[in-house]
Amino acid sequence: MEPVTPEITNYIIVNYWELLNLKEKSALKHYRHSLKLHDLPDGELRAKIYLRNQWLSDDPEILKLLDEGYVQFILNCAVRVLRDNPGGVFLNLCPKCGGLPRTPLAKQCRVCGHDWH
Repeated sequence: MEPVTPEITNYIIVNYWELLNLKEKSALKHYRHSLKLHDLPDGELRAKIYLRNQWLSDDPEILKLLDEGYVQFILNCAVRVLRDNPGGVFLNLCPKCGGLPRTPLAKQCRVCGHDWH
């Protein structure tokens, strides 16, 4: 398997969300909601509300997924998705330059502008 680039990682996280397991989805939700609490004067109160509504997690297994940082977490998710679903991820590469369009159904390359409609 070739190395997973940041571009491929983002493509998988955005377009193949359903292939993430429950813990990965929870960790991603936790991370995204924790960003909203950053530098808020009532952040501690909101964190309690977020925990109660399960937008944040206090599960050690879920938090451990984020120990190495968000970038490493999504890279690990992308590698696992590709490994566990070899035929489930379609990398819609541009026939001209090999660039990766935004979605699996896109017909125009955002790298070179080639259109294959």
